[in-house]
Amino acid sequence: SRKFTPKHGMKTPNRTRDWEAEQAWFLNEIAPYWHFHRVFDGLPGIYFFAKNRAGETLFCSSNLPANHGLKNESAMLGKTDQELTPGPMAAKYLSDDAEIYRTGEPLPPTIELCIDHVGLPDWYRTCKYPIKNRAGEVIGVMGTFQLAEDSHFPAINIRELERMRQFLEEDLTRFPGIALLAEKSEMSARNFQRRFQDLYRMSPRTYWMKLRIRKACDYIASSELSLMQIAIELGFFDQSNFSKHFRTHAGMTPKKYSQRFIGRG
Repeated sequence: SRKFTPKHGMKTPNRTRDWEAEQAWFLNEIAPYWHFHRVFDGLPGIYFFAKNRAGETLFCSSNLPANHGLKNESAMLGKTDQELTPGPMAAKYLSDDAEIYRTGEPLPPTIELCIDHVGLPDWYRTCKYPIKNRAGEVIGVMGTFQLAEDSHFPAINIRELERMRQFLEEDLTRFPGIALLAEKSEMSARNFQRRFQDLYRMSPRTYWMKLRIRKACDYIASSELSLMQIAIELGFFDQSNFSKHFRTHAGMTPKKYSQRFIGRG
């Protein structure tokens, strides 16, 4: 332990300071309840998580629970990847955890599927790190993820489905049909449906609906359009039909989403 701690305002020449010891002392002085991960609450485009060796969530940024239909961080406590994203996505996360526990080292940044705020799987750039105790043992895993940019994709063989998604986003008012989507992806209809289901774990039509709801969320957040105007803009039959689908995929009505996140009525 350190026998001397410079008082606030006291200056000591840098050459006499042991900065690694300074770091250790500083971290040791932090109150257990004062968590650095709170800084991610000021970065809405970045998500943070930390879990123990059992895979149970212990900490997360405040924007993450909504992605899984949960109200707050308390509702996330104890949740595992299998509970939050069952199937191949959870299997991938668990495989990454096992590698970190085996090596005790961070994983290189990678691109993988994560769930966004309307429950839509999308490509995110993830960074994962070990959490170690004072004895150097790995006791958990923490990480961040943020929506991937185009420059992150060259090594990922998903271009054919990315073309399909871009085509869907050009006109969200009508579903173009499997045959045309398969043609845009340069696949047979059968191969397209199988590849899509394997990758996204949902049908192309459900994916298209989630794209519409995510676009509705964007409109609510960044435009002055009324909910009726948004419904018409996205090709819904009426506001009631729009509200039904919005609630199914976003976990609340458009009006409640507007009031909760934007402060609009």
